[in-house]
Amino acid sequence: MYVTGRERKILDRLLGQEDQVTVKQLAKELDISTRTVHRDLKGLGDLLAERELALEKESGGVLLVKGPVDQMKTLKMELKKQASVDYTPEERHVLILSKLLETREPVKLVAIANDLGVTVATISHDLDKIEEHLKDFQLKLVRKRGYGVEVVGEESGIREAISQLIMTHMNELDFFSMVRQNIQEGNQVVEDSLSTQLLDIVNKETLALIEHHVDELRKDLSYPLADSAYIALVVHLALAIERMQQGEKIHIDEAQLEKLRSTKEYTFAEGLIDQLAGAFQLSIPEAETGHITMHLMGAKARYNRDSLLEDSSMSIAFKAKQLIAKVSQRVGMDFHEYDRLLNDLVVHLKPSVYRLQHNMDIENSFTDQMEEDYPVLFEEVEKSLQEVFPGLQFPREETAFIVMHFASALLNMEGVAGINVLVVCSSGIGTAKILAAKLQKKFNEIEQIEHHSLFDLEGMDRAHYDLIISTIRLVDIEDYVQVSPVLPQKDIHKIEHAIRRVRVTKQMRKPAMEQKVQGEKSFQSIRESIEAYERYAHTMRKLLDHLVVTNIEASHVDRALEHAVGDLKESGAVSEVQGIVRHLLEREKVGGLGIPGTKLALYHARSSFIDEPSFSVHILTEPLKVQGMDGEEMPIKTMLLMLAPEAPSQEGLETLSFISSLIIEDEECTSILESEQEENILHYLANQLYTFLKSKG
Repeated sequence: MYVTGRERKILDRLLGQEDQVTVKQLAKELDISTRTVHRDLKGLGDLLAERELALEKESGGVLLVKGPVDQMKTLKMELKKQASVDYTPEERHVLILSKLLETREPVKLVAIANDLGVTVATISHDLDKIEEHLKDFQLKLVRKRGYGVEVVGEESGIREAISQLIMTHMNELDFFSMVRQNIQEGNQVVEDSLSTQLLDIVNKETLALIEHHVDELRKDLSYPLADSAYIALVVHLALAIERMQQGEKIHIDEAQLEKLRSTKEYTFAEGLIDQLAGAFQLSIPEAETGHITMHLMGAKARYNRDSLLEDSSMSIAFKAKQLIAKVSQRVGMDFHEYDRLLNDLVVHLKPSVYRLQHNMDIENSFTDQMEEDYPVLFEEVEKSLQEVFPGLQFPREETAFIVMHFASALLNMEGVAGINVLVVCSSGIGTAKILAAKLQKKFNEIEQIEHHSLFDLEGMDRAHYDLIISTIRLVDIEDYVQVSPVLPQKDIHKIEHAIRRVRVTKQMRKPAMEQKVQGEKSFQSIRESIEAYERYAHTMRKLLDHLVVTNIEASHVDRALEHAVGDLKESGAVSEVQGIVRHLLEREKVGGLGIPGTKLALYHARSSFIDEPSFSVHILTEPLKVQGMDGEEMPIKTMLLMLAPEAPSQEGLETLSFISSLIIEDEECTSILESEQEENILHYLANQLYTFLKSKG
């Protein structure tokens, strides 16, 4: 069997449909005319017939391949095994670009054309589109008759463009299989030719060695690297090593490098560079260390309950709190009800803000979908981000990520109302009733469902329905989901997506009404809940033992900290004073600890000198000047001290994180802490901790 690259693309689309496709859509996706699509489809008819398959066109021009399922699977496997010598336009663009980026001299157009089996005119047309793509990396395409074609620009741009090519078109499983040599001869999974050729840009032995060293570094980091961030770092380092071996050097601004030197990530990057320099017998400049540091700092960490205790997270938390407040006001929903949203935003925004500050690319394949599904929420989040972060320009891709968090919060908040669905078919009976029954059984979110014929729609008030699902094409209605009456898996996915979109939109229009009813628990879950409650109670008792309000007279922050930590040593919370004070002062150098808009500063640390978790309040007789979390100098009158052991219990971390959230989110809390009234402060904090404990029962 032989099919052209374009025919292969068409068959892949028809055999693996996640959504319905028409001739017009195929033409748009493949960048060809509808006439060409019709001609290709006609040619594929015999190939399908040989396998007892047939291409049929349903209402609305939807194309479907019908026939035995096993024959479809066999055809899919044959397509994967076929050596691809006739590439689609998209594949050609990727291969041309990869060749130009890794080649350090001009390449003749005729040589590229011969390699890909197309004409020079086709390659010239491809280069027009590639030239636009390169502008995103501040790179230029130089084309001269008799000279060839060449990519010129900064080394950092070239590396970034190669990295993006690999990360966009490479399968993660292929990557791990290759670098760890898990694919055995004779039992090799068929690889995607494009993915394989892109991975060939860098030497496999180089990749494997670097991956080993990065894996060792990963174990020492205080936060986990997501697989995508991990692979991106390995690919970046492999490219860096090979480019340096070719004599290419990267540059970094000295002022930016100076800032990076003070971070913990720089120390990790420095150690990694030393190992790689020895392994590859290379002299590696400090600029490379700076770029690796940026990768580590920009890596997205997974959700962590104690995120509010991490260095520099508190200042981001205040911005996240402002964002929640502004979006809540704009859309008329109280997002504070979803207690996990703040933590989720802090974990997401910390690396994202860093990426934006350093002009690092942010990719999001769901951007268009988010903007289309939640237009109002997208617009209001976009406006709110501009107000909360006036010095940063949030691209649509990053805004879409933030919208996803808010949409998820809406779906998880209490009292999301059920949706009303209208099912439409040609007659309104028979298949419509069957489909309605399937929908009611499959989707718990559907509260009411009605079925009508196509003729009933005329004059009907459709505003009563949240979602319209039809077995036929509807001409005068744009927003509906067309499905097959048998409801295959692909149609189930379409409906799930539509329901999520409707629920978010409906929740924004109508606040929560009903509370969810908790089901009965099993014997084991009750026992586990009681054990967890006992651990929280133990943690709470320790916190209350060390919860004090003291008065401190000091002319400098370090002296005030010595007094405060000294009081905690007397109560048995810590074993050593000076070590903890040094830790707190070092933490202050990383970022301000003063809480903007208050006279409070929150000093927090985790250390081996700390024996038990504690939160204490220390009132200064005279104000002291400190740096605020917004970077501005500010006076403080009350010093809050939050300390945790180096390896604290989960209950301890969660409780301290609760106190952190309280300080950030609750204006009553900051007001009472500023009051300097010992009795009021102790009463308030004890009651808040008790309420938190009861929520764990």
